[in-house]
Amino acid sequence: MAGDEKKMPRFAVVFITAAMLALMLVGILAIRISEQAEGNSGFAYKQTIFAIVGVIVFAICAAVPYPKFGKAAYPLFGVTLALLVLVFFLPEVRGSHRWIDLKFFKVQPSELAKLSLIILLAWYLRFGDHYRSLVGLIPPFLLTLVPMMLILREPDLGTSLLFLPTLYVMLFMAGAKRRHLFGIVCVGTVLLFIPIPQSTASMSTDVKETRKALAYWTMGSGDSEYVVSASVLAVMKKHQLERIDGFLRQDDPRVIQGKGYHLHRSKIVLGSGKVTGRGDWAEAEIYFRMLPDDHTDFIFSIIGGQWGFVGCVILLGLYIVIFVLGVEIAYATHDAFGRLLAVGVLGLLVSQIFINVGMTMGLMPITGMTLPFISYGGSSLIINCAALGLLVNVGHRKPILLSRRPFEHKEPTAPIPYRPLEKVAGGARWEVPKP
Repeated sequence: MAGDEKKMPRFAVVFITAAMLALMLVGILAIRISEQAEGNSGFAYKQTIFAIVGVIVFAICAAVPYPKFGKAAYPLFGVTLALLVLVFFLPEVRGSHRWIDLKFFKVQPSELAKLSLIILLAWYLRFGDHYRSLVGLIPPFLLTLVPMMLILREPDLGTSLLFLPTLYVMLFMAGAKRRHLFGIVCVGTVLLFIPIPQSTASMSTDVKETRKALAYWTMGSGDSEYVVSASVLAVMKKHQLERIDGFLRQDDPRVIQGKGYHLHRSKIVLGSGKVTGRGDWAEAEIYFRMLPDDHTDFIFSIIGGQWGFVGCVILLGLYIVIFVLGVEIAYATHDAFGRLLAVGVLGLLVSQIFINVGMTMGLMPITGMTLPFISYGGSSLIINCAALGLLVNVGHRKPILLSRRPFEHKEPTAPIPYRPLEKVAGGARWEVPKP
């Protein structure tokens, strides 16, 4: 049995690597198809270069013993926070502060933040059971909320949505108490939906219409009019509100021509492939032109249009291979840091896939979320390759277990107070004291 335990992770590493390479190849082909339809050029070539760099980074992260990444967790996290602050002092790109332009390459610090946070949380949670109390949960939540708030400020809602699910998966697997995690979710949900009144006096007409559509109710009229909406909606910007409104009313003909345009076109392109994809390229080209920026956030729609339902199933099947074998790696390792690292990487990848595929199908509001290894983008591809390299790293290194398995926590037991046996009045019977 011990021999099988050692063979399985190494067997998994081969298939995970093969699945990653297949996904990158599919991504390059899909980006090339998007180029041909829209008349652009250069994206597929650049993505190929990014893929080569990604494979090199993957190999480095897989070769360097992963405990060394843990020892560098705090410096790496500090550098990441510095970069997240630096972007606010640089010129805006497309109305946001997300990139650091190095002329030959644009670095997106929020992508690095995803991986550096996983490494930091895995290193912090690897020993002890301090996080099994409510007070002990404060540090990991603070470590997560700081980069999350900075990324929300850019603004980049899509990337920020990945942090809390990843944190929860890691805390759950580390052994944090379920009632604490569930309680925090309940309190957070209540706070997000607390009614907040806002005056409409200074709002433009289109902003007022959008806020009214998402409000609980309205009060007053004219300059004294107020919209009462959930607190999370009250702090959102106009384009974010429009995406949510477009999602909630995605079948409204008036919304389709405005706020719901991208989502409507995405569903048309995705469904146009039917079972096996469009055979007539001239007709497919017309469909693919309907969707702007389809080589980034909406690449899944291009795959569905070109290769149909079968292509989508094969694509998701490659992700399932990575997930299932990644779970096996996490289960097989005896090292607490390695297990948490593997779980964090899997949580991050699954969250990205779920959000991206969901938004292209109209199951979730549209957010700026790339599809791992498929969507165009150097920072995203390289960081995902690094994350998978760490997963593979954990798979082919099995530390010797010298103590109990990780996260086997013993529930605290109240000590039984000493009390001498007491003779019961009225008889010679002796009673064992109750704790």
